[in-house]
Amino acid sequence: MIKKIQEIIFQEVSNILREHNIEKEILKEQIKVEKIQNIDFGDYSTNILMVLKEYPNLKEWLIDKLDQNNYIKNHIKKIEYKEPGFLNFYFTTEVLIDNLEKIVDFNIDNFKIDNPKKFLIEHTSPNTNKALHIGHLRNSIFAMSVVKILKTLNHTVLTDCLFNDRGVHICKAMFGYLKYNGEKSVEELLNEWFKNSEKWPQPEDKEPQDIFVGKFYLLGVKQEEENKEEIQWLLQEWENGNDKVMKLWEKLNNWFYNGFYTVFKTIGSYSDHYWKESEFYKQGKDLIQQGLSKGVFVKLDDGAILTNLEKYNLTDTIVQRSDGTAMYFTQDLYLTKMKTEMFPSDIYIWVVGPEQKLHMQQVFAVCEQLNIGDISKFKHLSYGAVCNKDGSKMSSRSGEVLNINELIDAVKNMIVGKISEEYKSLGGFEENERKEIIEKIAIGAIKYSILRLERDQDLKFDMNAAVDLKGNGSPYIQYTYARCNSILEKIKEITINNTWKIEEITQEEIILLRDLIFLNETVEKSGNTLSPHLIANYIFELARDFSNFYEKNRIMDATVNQKLKIDLTQAVANVLKFGLELLGIEVVNKL
Repeated sequence: MIKKIQEIIFQEVSNILREHNIEKEILKEQIKVEKIQNIDFGDYSTNILMVLKEYPNLKEWLIDKLDQNNYIKNHIKKIEYKEPGFLNFYFTTEVLIDNLEKIVDFNIDNFKIDNPKKFLIEHTSPNTNKALHIGHLRNSIFAMSVVKILKTLNHTVLTDCLFNDRGVHICKAMFGYLKYNGEKSVEELLNEWFKNSEKWPQPEDKEPQDIFVGKFYLLGVKQEEENKEEIQWLLQEWENGNDKVMKLWEKLNNWFYNGFYTVFKTIGSYSDHYWKESEFYKQGKDLIQQGLSKGVFVKLDDGAILTNLEKYNLTDTIVQRSDGTAMYFTQDLYLTKMKTEMFPSDIYIWVVGPEQKLHMQQVFAVCEQLNIGDISKFKHLSYGAVCNKDGSKMSSRSGEVLNINELIDAVKNMIVGKISEEYKSLGGFEENERKEIIEKIAIGAIKYSILRLERDQDLKFDMNAAVDLKGNGSPYIQYTYARCNSILEKIKEITINNTWKIEEITQEEIILLRDLIFLNETVEKSGNTLSPHLIANYIFELARDFSNFYEKNRIMDATVNQKLKIDLTQAVANVLKFGLELLGIEVVNKL
């Protein structure tokens, strides 16, 4: 509806300007039509009178035109002027009821837009030397929600993930693993491992294998200073294709992958395609030579090759060292080339931390210079940090950044500790079902805590607040859904009175009806701006308004508008489930 009203205002204002011989061009984008938060002031508001404030008569002319428009007559019961220059629109009750019926008969196809696009979204992209941590978690959860929202709007979306599986950081893990079994030289230990690898440390049955690898990376880091030459030897031998080094590298990487895919499954993440840096890291050099011959790059006196990004207002960076070795930048260029060739798309998105902002801008600019793709197709989505509620780093007992498994376990334990308080009903479930519900609540609480914030906001994670059944968190929304579900199950056993009395619709019902009419535009805006927090905030407000409705209105034994109350309950259940799914959160049918 918001687009329709915007279109009508644009047409009517254009007509008015022509009729009064006013030489003024108005663009549709200048006309904002937005939801009004306070229901007392209407439902939508437009800024058009402020855009054209130099024409004081426009208010009367426009209101008169709008009052005569058939669409406005059928959907808007009142238009009201509010200082300093807003026109506020009030929905008719009939429009609210019609919309309710559509949501009761929920159809995902109603969210499909015209002219969908193709997206490729890179996310998570870890190093293969340690477990996924909370930084990866925010990256992955945000990306997965964006994917779900875009797909709902009928866009074609593929995801990819880059494994940074080579380099000195991987060699540190290999070094730590070898040195764990003795004080001999790395080469001697490598020979011993190659002959009797089964006698060396292996992950225990229930131990996450990525965490197992991470322990040896920490050992390698601790011994790095005094053992740089041996770590460098491992790197050189890997690049030379040393068979023993390659087999150790494969062994540690495979352990990491086993742990990685287990965690990915736990948090509901996936990727359609996985790149491995080891498979293409040398191939970017050809791009640099091509760019040099075309004048894209500049060769310095010492032989290093530099970008030329003055027209992009970006600082320059080295793309190839003086000794001829490639940089990460070079690899990113080649990877982008592979992406565009393998997955032709309208928009390429990188979900990467904010510290990479300049790097990504430089990569995009050079890709345009090399004709890999138009810079307008490339988009970097950064995200804020995750820390404790006091702003300190969320760390494990080892002092490292908290990994995802540790965080999920901590939140589950927090819920278990509340079974005698807020979560008393969990005590009535069988153990297996209780564990399943607790896991859904815990993972949902973590995801919602991340997604309810704007992408660039830092998250100060408060575990207690995240699982609070009365606060702004997914447990509250899951509980509200479970309550709706319980009501709908009981209603199957009664005869419903279908009598309607529009004049007796309560204020709480009007508020819910109004909430529901904003669903489609919220999803569309969330997709257009890549902002899952709009969905999170919307379903929280809907859950809150349903709770208020539930407290003040009888449903099962209602004597007036019983069918309306039941339909509202069904619609709210549908929307809460749908909204949680867009955030990657599972519903709980009973709680």
